[in-house]
Amino acid sequence: MDWAGITLSGLCLAHCLLLPPLLAILPLLTLSPLPDWLHETEWFHAALLVPVFLVSGPTLLRGAHRDRRIGWWAIIAFALLVCALFMPSEAGEQALTVLGASVLVMAHWRNRKLQRYS
Repeated sequence: MDWAGITLSGLCLAHCLLLPPLLAILPLLTLSPLPDWLHETEWFHAALLVPVFLVSGPTLLRGAHRDRRIGWWAIIAFALLVCALFMPSEAGEQALTVLGASVLVMAHWRNRKLQRYS
């Protein structure tokens, strides 16, 4: 499950870093036929949080029993990802998402390391 969590966090990072330039280019490729709700990316960010919480939450909760730092990193990462949803600026949202996803990867990496040596 840690690999799934790392993959989902990687998707968050890819979404955050690659989607804005892609959306900037898409009007050149004719974005007009798409419905208006697809032009907004907030729904995608919120939708990505569901599998992230469902995979990372239980996995890191088990890891937190072995190392409390994993639990704290998970709490901080989840808080950053949720706070990013409410950021008024795109730059602030991206910064919090990148930071939150990076902390989540770190928590999964530590959890994976502990499992190998246990």
